[in-house]
Amino acid sequence: MKLVRVEFKKLFGYFDYSIDFHDTVTILHGLNGCGKTTMLQTINAVFNKEMDTIKSTDLQSVSFFFSTGAILKIERKKIYLDSEKEKATGITYLAYSIIENEKESVFDSFENTDEYQDIIKRFLKGYRPFPFLERINESTWYDRKHGTKLNMEEVISEYGATIFRRYSREYLEDDIPQPVQDILSSMDVRLIAADRLTVAERVERQYGEDNIKIERRVNLIAKDLSQKIRDTIQQYAQLSQAKDRTFPLRAIKQNSPLTVNEIKSKMVELESKRREFIDTGILEEEQDDIGIHDLVDAITESNRQNLSLYAIDTEEKLNALSSLSSSINLFRNIIDKNFNNKRIVFNKDYGFRFVTTYSNSTILPQSLSSGEQHELVMFYDLIFNASENTLILIDEPELSLHIKWQLDYVDELLQIISATKFSAVLATHSPQIIHDKWDLTVSLSE
Repeated sequence: MKLVRVEFKKLFGYFDYSIDFHDTVTILHGLNGCGKTTMLQTINAVFNKEMDTIKSTDLQSVSFFFSTGAILKIERKKIYLDSEKEKATGITYLAYSIIENEKESVFDSFENTDEYQDIIKRFLKGYRPFPFLERINESTWYDRKHGTKLNMEEVISEYGATIFRRYSREYLEDDIPQPVQDILSSMDVRLIAADRLTVAERVERQYGEDNIKIERRVNLIAKDLSQKIRDTIQQYAQLSQAKDRTFPLRAIKQNSPLTVNEIKSKMVELESKRREFIDTGILEEEQDDIGIHDLVDAITESNRQNLSLYAIDTEEKLNALSSLSSSINLFRNIIDKNFNNKRIVFNKDYGFRFVTTYSNSTILPQSLSSGEQHELVMFYDLIFNASENTLILIDEPELSLHIKWQLDYVDELLQIISATKFSAVLATHSPQIIHDKWDLTVSLSE
């Protein structure tokens, strides 16, 4: 199932948009303040079930149209505890509807139930949920974080979901109706945000406010690639052990061994593959102990049966490394083409780093320029973290990129898409990013 269109109603209380998605890349462009970033954040939040973000976004509704013909609509509504609406702020909740096979099913959020309200009210009567939230009387609190007084509805509207998440975890899944969850789980959506160079990791404590730890994304993706290489090596080793254990019996039972010439040809091909895997950091030089050339020279009719099975087994073992190696090669080709005076190298211990082409000195990822780090983060996520039918949302890909890199960006993106089969939506201010791809654009300024 693919997303083919999205419609926003009253975004920021004003904008109505209907956006048709292209099969590969869709480029959103428009004036500052027209909602490009907010729309990407909203799409990402919905499919990653971060409904607090939707509740706090200024919009009336958002609708998603799928290739199957199904339509999912999410509407922001309010419930009022005070009978005098004009005196009450109201509590925001979400209402869902699904149209499928010309039949509409409507679901209200769990937050629009007496049970939800009672849970929050009971908790607020007996506990202080946050150090910064100070109770003044039975129905009023002082929010020291914002310096404001809040009534019951305002506390529930502002902090109810967080209180609920921390202290009533057993109810969380009920917040999104199961048919809606089924639709959202059928698609993988990822956002590459404009602030992509750092990651704020929340370290939750039992009492008090959470700690925040800031990490550089380039270091995290280097560690991630290191782990991917290690995992692939482990799979290779497990397959090798399984093949080696059964080799004698299979050698005896083999009925149709390869010819001598076929074995020699396959051995040369396998040697080329092994060199590729060493070059991409998956295999180490000292592991290359097969002695391919010696084996090729030693192949005769008398040992043909054993060496035939050996060649077939080796090919199957090495095939376990091919997918990751292809991704690393694609990543390297793009990065080495764009980066000046340096080349990227790979290893299972550190993932990747760089060496200068003029002195062979090592450059760590965090020492690269901001533009180089932006390229690394974006292309790594696109190549290694996107799978077939994933929808990737990229906010302001032009940030810190040289004009030459901007002009090449969509072509490189399409090259990656042809290999990985995902689709992407870009939000940009840059005519250089669009370049000659105006047929892929959607204007938000008309």
